Amino acid sequence: MQVLFLALGASRKRAVVEESAEIVARGGRAVVLVGAHKTWLDQGFEPGVELVTADELQARHLPLRLERLVLYRVPRLVVRVTGRGPLAAKAKRALKAYERRVAARVHRRVFMPLHRRVWPKFADRMVWSHFAPRKGPDLLVVADALSVPRAVQLTEAWESEGLAVPRVCYGIDSDVSPQTSAAR
Repeated sequence: MQVLFLALGASRKRAVVEESAEIVARGGRAVVLVGAHKTWLDQGFEPGVELVTADELQARHLPLRLERLVLYRVPRLVVRVTGRGPLAAKAKRALKAYERRVAARVHRRVFMPLHRRVWPKFADRMVWSHFAPRKGPDLLVVADALSVPRAVQLTEAWESEGLAVPRVCYGIDSDVSPQTSAAR
């Protein structure tokens, strides 16, 4: 069983940690989608639980990876190779200025608007594709109130694309599927 926990508000941390540990103990896969890692660092997740942010999932999209390669990684490589010796300080300053003045502006003003226009629902697709190919999550646990709009957005997007829409519940104890009823 593959379970996606939406915990964007981080208000039910203990419940998410315990329920995800229970899923892993049953032999399932638990993925916890959070707003920021920082708020979850002190929580003791079981080793099989995946903690990811929406930004991490979106960064896996190929066009974003290519853009990062062209705008950031190649110039950093050039500075690392050529900026040695007496040119090191000037090369680092030039790189910082380039990233701040050119790369960041191109990313914000050119690439991201174009990316949103060409792939309007890529974020929803990246969440679904994080699970096994063509399978998606079996259960979507909406852990807090801030996650409800995102859960609605995800299920509507998945349904409109013809992808499998998981069962939705507030906690794994409130799931009334034949699989979870038999497990209890």
